Amino acid sequence: MLHPVAIFSAVWLGVVSLYSLHLSKLLLYTTYETSRVVLWIWAPFALAAIAYLPVRKVLSARYPLRHSIQPIHLSSLDRQLVVAFRIWMTISVVEIIFSGGIPIVWLMIGSTKTYVNFGIPSLHGFVNSLILSISLCRFALFLITSDRRHLRVPAFILLWSMLVVTRNLMLVSLIQFLILFVRIRPIRKKTVINVCASLASFVLLFGIIGDYRSGSSDLIRQWAQPTDNYPEWLPSGLLWGYIYTSTPINNLIYTSHVFTPLNSITFPNTVSLLFPSLLRNVIYGEQLGDVESGQLVDPTFNVSTGYIGPYQDLGFAGILLFSVATSFFCMRYWYRNDLKGILIYTVLGQCLVLSLFWNQFFSLPIITQLFWLEVFLRKRSPRKNMLRLLVPTSASPFNPIASLLKPLLHLPRPKPSSSNID
Repeated sequence: MLHPVAIFSAVWLGVVSLYSLHLSKLLLYTTYETSRVVLWIWAPFALAAIAYLPVRKVLSARYPLRHSIQPIHLSSLDRQLVVAFRIWMTISVVEIIFSGGIPIVWLMIGSTKTYVNFGIPSLHGFVNSLILSISLCRFALFLITSDRRHLRVPAFILLWSMLVVTRNLMLVSLIQFLILFVRIRPIRKKTVINVCASLASFVLLFGIIGDYRSGSSDLIRQWAQPTDNYPEWLPSGLLWGYIYTSTPINNLIYTSHVFTPLNSITFPNTVSLLFPSLLRNVIYGEQLGDVESGQLVDPTFNVSTGYIGPYQDLGFAGILLFSVATSFFCMRYWYRNDLKGILIYTVLGQCLVLSLFWNQFFSLPIITQLFWLEVFLRKRSPRKNMLRLLVPTSASPFNPIASLLKPLLHLPRPKPSSSNID
């Protein structure tokens, strides 16, 4: 269910389906042309995933893994997360002072400041990556131990995203939580209902935050230019969701019509994302195009999928190569059966979902999040008493991780004084 190809297919085939409705006048291209461009994205990814299977089999036989799954000492991890959260709070207080308040207050008092003015430039993204890493680890601990105190930070990050009026932080958090939940817990009818209800609530909340940021619920209708086929009675959140989902591929197709690729094998527009914005122009100079947006049909909707950089660098061949590379990377972690590997794949799965909007594989905050996961979950010395994992012992097509974690389910239970977890 959470296989890289399954996630990727759901995202991009879903985009084609939504685009084919043509509910906005901004959507300029036919369903056929949209499908053709999406095929350049999807097909190399799927084929690379298939090609990875025999490669993995050969390498596994030739170079067998020599390390065993290492347990994680719960009290040590818990202390690290507590210290990290205090560091995040300290930096956030400094950012609030530096910015002169928080965005939700600016909105309420009608200030000219917006969410864009919040935070310390070049530092704010790294601060977000820290709280994302902490909340993801806490949510994993909740799923494994069923201790509800671990839900405090995941709940807080959702509240914080509303206070600073950032849908991106909320979206990234929710996607990561959902992927991790499905990866570890079994899928039941009640779970499906709760997930659907949560998604509906998120869409409504997404629209509310969008209305607050723009100042009016009518403004999105002016921006999105819905056609006569769009039902006027639908809440603004659905229109926000539809237009934000369909315009990135629209911009990518538009860019392919009006922009001549650099044909550079150094991929300057793609790789430049690894550098802070202040250094990009210094390093690459005139080689760079509109790195994150490309050419836009309407400047209001300024993202063009995560494949805009590869296209600007090498055309559709760049898209093909980038899809193959990301497919191999995701497949590598899909087969990891330790907790760190599962959490890293959770982040990569979120990158696959949001490739519809941005190239997060080369995003510094996301790379920093992977670094924090490496720090928090680095190998530690084994302990004699380990906390038993509270996950199902039987595998099913809907719960593939159960079979992966099964070897850990028969570890001894802890003594009352023990606080370990594997």
